[in-house]
Amino acid sequence: MLRTFNGCAHEWFIALTESEDEAKLDVTLLASMQAILATSRIAVFAVKKVLKEQSAALICDNLSGLDFSSQAIDDLYQKLQDNKIHISESLEERVSYIPICHGESVIGFVVAAHDLGDIASTKQLNTAINLLHIYANQQHILFKNRLDPLTELLNRQTFNNKMMEVITGHDHNERRDQIDEHCAWYLAMLDIDNFKQVNDRFGHVIGDEVLILMAGLMKCNFRSEDYIFRYGGEEFSVLFKCADEDTAEHILERLRETIAGYDFPQAKSMTMSIGFTELKSCTLIPKLVQQADLALYHSKESGRNSVTNFKIIAHLHNIDYVTEHELFK
Repeated sequence: MLRTFNGCAHEWFIALTESEDEAKLDVTLLASMQAILATSRIAVFAVKKVLKEQSAALICDNLSGLDFSSQAIDDLYQKLQDNKIHISESLEERVSYIPICHGESVIGFVVAAHDLGDIASTKQLNTAINLLHIYANQQHILFKNRLDPLTELLNRQTFNNKMMEVITGHDHNERRDQIDEHCAWYLAMLDIDNFKQVNDRFGHVIGDEVLILMAGLMKCNFRSEDYIFRYGGEEFSVLFKCADEDTAEHILERLRETIAGYDFPQAKSMTMSIGFTELKSCTLIPKLVQQADLALYHSKESGRNSVTNFKIIAHLHNIDYVTEHELFK
């Protein structure tokens, strides 16, 4: 792979388009920026959920001595919305702030520092800008590939990977100052009550409308750093972080009440049953999903339109011997 600037950097362009996951994409971007701008002192910030309004987050940082606090990042992100390169100079160095654009939107920026005697040329900056366009396009493609096309929630294929990232502590979408060791992650499984009756009575077009509206209500209920999935059919799942299980239950009850009180066109009143469990790093993903599913099943069996914490019903089940068939028979 190319390690020095050659004026065109075709190898870097190819490497970015061949990146099939965001981690590899970010590593390739950092290496290419260092080569093209001829400096190892590079920091990259990007909005990872490009279809949602969100602040830019630090992707990689090889710079020291610069203020990258949350407020400083937000200020830079807003300043660079004009889609222009900004440059600052001190007695010792020159720092370039280069926006990352996708279409008409600025989705991040690169910070590159040079000694005053070693400044990037116009040709280098233009090549960097072209490469950043490719990075932004590839990031958008990767993001769209993770979405359910109807609801624009994350899809089932993304679920296991995100679960593994969260359990192992390798979730890269959190901003550094948002990480709270006293908080825990929770998995919720959610299922629309009597959804088949909607399709049978009104048809699948109205059924799809209900799914889209449900997705919108869930997006409004959770934060941008939470993960909402269309798990399959009328079933959804959510990975979210909060202080304790009482707070988790309150968040899910708030969603349940919002849905129960919403006036759906045609279908009018709809409800949702919910089950949730705390994520434990020593627990296998299938077992965690099974716990949340059992809690969801308990909500269904208890009359629907309710929230169940698996911890409350754990004594009722020998989970090691419960099969998927038994959950939904």
